[in-house]
Order: sequence, then structure tokens, then C-alpha cells
Amino acid sequence: MAIQLDLTNSQYGTPFAGAYFRIVTAAVSRMREGGPKFTVMIDVSGYATATPGDDTREVDFRRYHADLAEVEAAAGAQFLDKCYAWVMAQDDMNGSVAV
Repeated sequence: MAIQLDLTNSQYGTPFAGAYFRIVTAAVSRMREGGPKFTVMIDVSGYATATPGDDTREVDFRRYHADLAEVEAAAGAQFLDKCYAWVMAQDDMNGSVAV
């Protein structure tokens, strides 16, 4: 699974139509008192190509922090599917589609 999103701006000063985003890290952490007991850190890299190789550099990078309960409430059969669904629901991913 991956996410496709048109970038109107990038760190290179140019837009990228159909940028290809994939989750590169999803880590669950136990937190101290005063907030959610467990949180998820999700790192998402965006590429100019739908077939990035090991040496392909990203054109965008985003890091999200979420309450584990919110991620687990997202649609999907497996945890990673739920992470993708949660990311796609974020404001900065508006207009994204699953690919």
C-alpha cells in the first residue's frame, strides 16, 4: 500500500504531481502519565516516482504523532493498513488516494 498526493510545493521549489508516499517507520511508544498511554510515531516519505529504489531520495518527509487508540480505530485489517488510513485522514494529506 502507498499514498498518492499532488504536491504543490516541495523542498526543491517545484511541484510534483502524483507524488508517491509510503510509511518508512511506525513505532509504538509507552508514555508517561498525563496523556495517552501509548502513542504511534509515523514517518512518511514522499518520492517523485512510484518505484523508488534504495538510493532514491525523498522529495518530502512528514512525521506524525498519534494516540494509539486513534490509529487502531482507523479502517484496515492490519496495523500498517490502519496507519495508512490514519495518515490519509490528516489535513496535510487532503486529496490523497491509496495506491
